[in-house]
Amino acid sequence: MGRFSWLFPLLAALLLIALHFVPLEGWMIPAAWAVPALLALMEHAADAFENIRSGRYLNNALFTCLSAVLLFATGLYAEAVLLLILTSLTGRLEKLLNDRSQEKLNKVTEILPTHAVLVTDEGLERVDPAAVSVGDILLVGAGERIPLDGVVTEGISTIDTAAISGQRSPWAVNTGYKVYSGCRNLTSDIKIRVSRPYEQSTSWKLTRLAAAATDFPSEQENTVRRFLFWYQCAALALALLLGFILPAFRGNWIVWLRRAAVLLIAARAATECFGIPLLETVIFDKTGTITEGRYAVTDVYPVKMSERQLLTIAATAESFSRHPIASAIREAAGKLDERVMRAVKIRDFPGRGVSAYLGSHQVYVGNAALLEEHGIKYNIPARPGTAIHVSVDERYCGYILVTDKVRRRAFDALESLRVGGIKKLVLLTGDVFSVARPIASRLNFDMLRAELKPEEKAKAVAYLMNNKGQRSSIAFVGEGENSGKIMSGADVGIAMGSLGSDAALARADVLVMDRDIFKIPKTLAISRQVYRAALVNLGAGFGTNAIIALFGVLGVLSPLAAVIASAACCLLLLGNSLRIK
Repeated sequence: MGRFSWLFPLLAALLLIALHFVPLEGWMIPAAWAVPALLALMEHAADAFENIRSGRYLNNALFTCLSAVLLFATGLYAEAVLLLILTSLTGRLEKLLNDRSQEKLNKVTEILPTHAVLVTDEGLERVDPAAVSVGDILLVGAGERIPLDGVVTEGISTIDTAAISGQRSPWAVNTGYKVYSGCRNLTSDIKIRVSRPYEQSTSWKLTRLAAAATDFPSEQENTVRRFLFWYQCAALALALLLGFILPAFRGNWIVWLRRAAVLLIAARAATECFGIPLLETVIFDKTGTITEGRYAVTDVYPVKMSERQLLTIAATAESFSRHPIASAIREAAGKLDERVMRAVKIRDFPGRGVSAYLGSHQVYVGNAALLEEHGIKYNIPARPGTAIHVSVDERYCGYILVTDKVRRRAFDALESLRVGGIKKLVLLTGDVFSVARPIASRLNFDMLRAELKPEEKAKAVAYLMNNKGQRSSIAFVGEGENSGKIMSGADVGIAMGSLGSDAALARADVLVMDRDIFKIPKTLAISRQVYRAALVNLGAGFGTNAIIALFGVLGVLSPLAAVIASAACCLLLLGNSLRIK
């Protein structure tokens, strides 16, 4: 129809008004009304044709055309034109609403880089980001977006991550810091070494996720669509019965054709309200969600060696571990001998610790479960905290106490979840009970499972999933990098600290890019607002159309009243959708 398709229903509306003041007789009446009817019908006929050509044989545009044709054929010329005009109006308002939603998704594409400044031996070269290789050095000027993920090699600056994380406070970065594509460099020029190719960069992945968001309808949407298809099939069959078969035996064609037209009007966009499973349980993996995930060494308790020696052994064994506790131990130990680190042979025991060979000596660094597995006796800590035990050649050498701070306002965030309707809060952790119990008690968790290996956390989630109510669902909140596999076992996987995490982008249903725990209740509040709006729209839409259909078939509701009632219902439902923030 082109960009000026709105002119056709506008001209039809002007003619609709004008024809009420023009005296017409005989054949001139249908001839004159045919002009606005055809003008208004063109858009709907084109939409119906496109839908049929795409395989959607039953669609709202087709039902609108059929209704209008029946009304016109029975002498209700003004009603037919009014139906087409009002349907065009509501269709355009619905398109505006959809365009508004699409604009929000399209804003995500603004974080995609348009170019990168490559540092070469000959100088600076402006290139396509897709042409940059891992290991290349890029110059990012002040005020420019970072084109690809990388590590700062030169310069000191602040980075605005709001575009990808929503976090308002900028990061201060210098040499060695990771930076992510899509963020904006604020204060001074920096150089970065690219760590990921363009198609694995943070900005590229986020834009692809946003683009695909509408391509995967929920189970409830599919259910509603299936119901709508069968509802419209039944409405079309009943309209054929009322309009053509019944009057063939009883006569009075005009009356029954008008009732069939009302029935087809009611079949447009009719949907039913289906129950959607309510989120009742939220499971938290402690580290990185309830706590900050930033461990610090608080005490060192060596046995027959110095504190420095114990820290050095533990830090060397944990040289290549990405766990936050390993980072805390390495930081406390300070600079290590790189020659010794290169000679380390490490075996990782997820959820327990590591085994390493330092030269000819076998070292175990981990929790009590790791030492128990290998028959090594250990000292029980006298103070609260997470104890990391160390043994060399099966000789116990002491333990290191580390602590992880509970997030600020974590209690308030969890209470907000309860106010929002969450009935059960569950805490999973690999910490011993003596460390985990005070945290769970202070934050009012309903259930605590401690001393869990990663595979045991997955089993705990599976157990809760198997024993949940039929109409309830479970969410798992985990730190993006380390809980990816576990969150895929819940109804809803929520990843906190997803910035730069491939596991979170691949497996999570909801991404919280930063570590603001208050975004968890905020996310659930938004989802409930959408759920309520959908519930109202589905229930009110189907209820109104069902009443129109019933009263139309019984002859209580006139075609004009049906047209006005259907349009009014659509406008009210669109207004309800606009309330969603």
